[in-house]
Amino acid sequence: MVSPTSPMNLAELHQLGRRLTAAAISAMKDASDLGPTELLVLECLYTTGPQPVGAIAQRTGFAQSRVSTVVAALHKRGLVELGADPADRRRTVAKIAEHAGAQAREARSRDAETTLRQMLPALPDAEVDAVIAVLKTLSGALGEAPPGAPGREV
Repeated sequence: MVSPTSPMNLAELHQLGRRLTAAAISAMKDASDLGPTELLVLECLYTTGPQPVGAIAQRTGFAQSRVSTVVAALHKRGLVELGADPADRRRTVAKIAEHAGAQAREARSRDAETTLRQMLPALPDAEVDAVIAVLKTLSGALGEAPPGAPGREV
């Protein structure tokens, strides 16, 4: 366990990231018939517009092969439309289907507070409020940097 007064090492930071990711994935599974990867790909297309698979992979941090599989499955379900890239007709671009926008909006608007509070039952409400505020600040400070990228470099 990390003491509040001792520095956090990189292994602890990594484990924190994994635990937060696992909690988010679990909450996403409970809230939708789509899997977390599918929801995150839809959310990416919703927020950034039509994208080639490689760009989706870069933005989400998933392997390109995984994104290709998910995009194909979403296309089969009618949630994603595929078309040629106007800049390079050899490349395929995925676009969220209009009726799938509601699912992406819902996924994006889901509040993480309940999940975070469930993860921290032993902390007083004021401390949980402070943790949530710090996580919001951290998220804003990191911005749209793709997963795995240091800082904001792309």
